[in-house]
Amino acid sequence: MFVLKEAWSTISHHKGRTTLTALVVVIVSVASLTGLSILKAENTATTTNYDSQDVTAVFGVDRAKVLKENKNKTVDWSKYALGWEDYITYAQAAVVQFTAEYNESSDVATTGDIKPVSGNSGKASDDKKTEGRGGLSVVGFSSAASAKNADNGSFTVVSGKSPSYSETSASNTVLISQALAKKNGLKVGDTITVADVKKASTTHKLKISGIYVNSNDTSSNSADAANPDNAIYTSYYSFMSMGLDTQTSPGTTGHTLNMLFGFSTPKDFNTFKKNVRKAGLSGDYTITSPSLERYNATVAPLTDLATWTRYALIALAAVGAIIILACGFLTLRHRKQEIGMLMAVGVGKGRISWRLIVEMFIVVIPSILVGLGAGFGINRLVARWIPAYSIVEAKPDGDIWKILLLTALGLCALCIVSSIARVVAFRKQNLLMPRKGEQS
Repeated sequence: MFVLKEAWSTISHHKGRTTLTALVVVIVSVASLTGLSILKAENTATTTNYDSQDVTAVFGVDRAKVLKENKNKTVDWSKYALGWEDYITYAQAAVVQFTAEYNESSDVATTGDIKPVSGNSGKASDDKKTEGRGGLSVVGFSSAASAKNADNGSFTVVSGKSPSYSETSASNTVLISQALAKKNGLKVGDTITVADVKKASTTHKLKISGIYVNSNDTSSNSADAANPDNAIYTSYYSFMSMGLDTQTSPGTTGHTLNMLFGFSTPKDFNTFKKNVRKAGLSGDYTITSPSLERYNATVAPLTDLATWTRYALIALAAVGAIIILACGFLTLRHRKQEIGMLMAVGVGKGRISWRLIVEMFIVVIPSILVGLGAGFGINRLVARWIPAYSIVEAKPDGDIWKILLLTALGLCALCIVSSIARVVAFRKQNLLMPRKGEQS
C-alpha cells in the first residue's frame, strides 16, 4: 500500500506526461480494436466467405476483341452464337460438378390486338425497325435462377406473379413489361395473341400472369423485338410448346440461347474455365461469373478501406510507441537523483524497480481498459456503416481479443523492462558527479 501511495504521489507531480501517455494509450487501443476488426472482416470476405460462394457462369462474345480482329470489316455476329451442341461439348469437359440453367429467346410477330413499344431513346432514330426482326420477342426460362440472368438484365414483377418456370406442361402464361401493358391497355388476366415470324397464320394465345419493370435502363430507339420493353417472359416448356425452339436456330436473327452454369465454389468455376478452354473454346469468347462480379464489387470498398487501415495502424502504433517511450525516458531521466538517494539510504534496486513499475501500470493498465471499452462501443456504433456489412460484419472476435491481450502484455513487459533497466544501470558514484553546469 505504501508503494502504491508513493507511486500515485509521483504521478500527480508529472500530470503533463502522465496525461499524454494515458491519452496515447487510449487512442491506440480504440484504433487498434476497430482497425483489427476491419482487417479481420476483409480477410474473411476475401477468403472464407469468397471460397464458399455459389458461382454462376455464363458465356459471352468478346466483342471488343472480335471488332479489333475484324477492323474495317462487317462482323457477322450470328456465327459466334453457341448452340446446344456447343454447350453439351463444354459441359462434358467440365470434370467438376455443376448445375445448368438456360434461357432461349425467339422473335414473334404482332397481331391486331397488340402493338410493340416504340423507341424511347429521345433520338431522331427512334422507331427504327431491324430487317428480319419480329415485333416482339418471347424468352423461355428453365428456372427462376435463369430468369435472374436475362439478357435485358434483372427485372421486378410489379403486378400479378411470374409464370411457373419449372412447369412440365404448357400453361402459356407470360410476363409482359409495364411499358408494353400501358401501350396496349393490358392488365393481369388478359390474353394476347402473337404469331410466328415466318408463318403469320400460326398464332399463339398467351395469358398475362404478371407485369414487370426492368431494373436497368431500357432506353432504346427500336420499335421491334430489339427493344427490351417488347420482351415477353415465360417458362421454357411453354416456349417449346409454341415451337419457338425449332422455328429458327440459335444465332439466326432474333434467336439466342444462353446457358447458365452453377458451381458450389469459385475453385470449381476456375477449373471449369480451364477445361472448357482445353475443349476448344476460342479466345473470342469470355466466361464470366455475374454472381462473383457482384460479390467482388460489394467487397471492393472494404478491401480499399482495409489497405488504408493497415498502413494507418502501423503508423499510429509507431508514433504511439515513440511518444510513450519518450515520456517514460524523460520521467526516469529527471529522477536519477531520486533513485540515487533511495539507494544511498539502503533501499534495494528491486524495491525501487517495483515502485517505478507500479507507477507505469497505474497509467497504462486503466488506459488500456478504457480504450478497449470505448473501442468496443464505437465499433458497435459504426459497424453497419463499414463497407460490405451485408456480407461480413466488422466486429472483434476471439482472435482479435487475443491479439489485443498479447499487445497489452507486451506493453506491460516493456514498462517492466524499461523500469528495471533504468535502476540496474544506475551507479551510486553518479551521485558524486557534479551536475551539469557545476565546477568539479
